[in-house]
Amino acid sequence: MPNYHNPQQQPRHFTPLPPDLANANDELINKIADEQGSEFARKIKTNQIRNVFSEITIIRSKFKQSKCWNEDIEKSLILLKPKLAYAKGRNRDVEPFQKLMFKAIEAIIVSKNRDKAISNFFDLIESIVAYHKFYGGKES
Repeated sequence: MPNYHNPQQQPRHFTPLPPDLANANDELINKIADEQGSEFARKIKTNQIRNVFSEITIIRSKFKQSKCWNEDIEKSLILLKPKLAYAKGRNRDVEPFQKLMFKAIEAIIVSKNRDKAISNFFDLIESIVAYHKFYGGKES
């Protein structure tokens, strides 16, 4: 049974992602990134987040080049899911990150404004990486 008087063992409650990522403002993105980056810093190695981040920067380049949402970008996002699942399979500590990324990808796919949603996604992942580093994320 957890000891709720010990803050190390209290269940953590995180700010949820909105169902449509286009509806996230800068403050919400920052809050989620800060909370999640802090949590991930305790469990996930820097290279594990960086591997996903490098895939996302490729998608970002495609988006900047095309200047709008297209099928290639959607395909790239959907195919990011198996890579996240693989990372989770290799290390169960990656599961919270994998789940957050799955939710974020879905919040882009269902968005009524996918251009804004994916732009917010890029800001979110970049901020998570920054907070992960700030909170002393584990090195390889």
